[in-house]
Amino acid sequence: MSHSAFACIKAAPIFAQLPDEIITQLVNISTHQKKYTAGSYIYEPDHDLSALLIVDTGQIDVLNINDSGQELLLYSLYSHQVDVEASLFTDATHHHFARAKTDAQVCMIRRTDFQKLLHDHPKLALTMLNTYGTRLTELEQRQISLSLQRADERLLNYLHEIAAIQMNNTFELSVTKKELAASLHITPETLSRLFQKLTQNGHIKLNRREVTLL
Repeated sequence: MSHSAFACIKAAPIFAQLPDEIITQLVNISTHQKKYTAGSYIYEPDHDLSALLIVDTGQIDVLNINDSGQELLLYSLYSHQVDVEASLFTDATHHHFARAKTDAQVCMIRRTDFQKLLHDHPKLALTMLNTYGTRLTELEQRQISLSLQRADERLLNYLHEIAAIQMNNTFELSVTKKELAASLHITPETLSRLFQKLTQNGHIKLNRREVTLL
């Protein structure tokens, strides 16, 4: 399937509600399908993140290193998901790593081009301000919701998100169980018990790394 720059930009949550004429303007300042091989880094700590990143294909892991030198998976990004969208509005540095888990292609909009577009089109600036404010509110509410969820609810929600991305209720886990446990802020032993609980309660079927949502 050929890559659609318009569909790629439109799929980014921060742009999803914008009218097509604005999406077209954003397409004109975007670059698409920069290739990264598995294991290569998209950015590292203290790098100047001067662009919004949109994953086109593959998987990107965002991780940190704790004081003991152990990698901690923060989250994974798949097709049409975005990262560091705040970089469009600020020149702050980052303290995480982003690494290609698989061969991946990434699209981007650079901050300088984006801000020039805002400067040239004041109405767009107001629209983006309102859109970004709504996006921040949604993310804040999601974070509050996650903090109130039990560990089994967080795991089940994660599995449903992956199923929605894959558009299939049966899928292979693309991260190790150790990595998944770290991203859910639980121990690997707890994760194993949660998988057993979800299986016994009839929420999922588990065959090694293959998960089926029921």
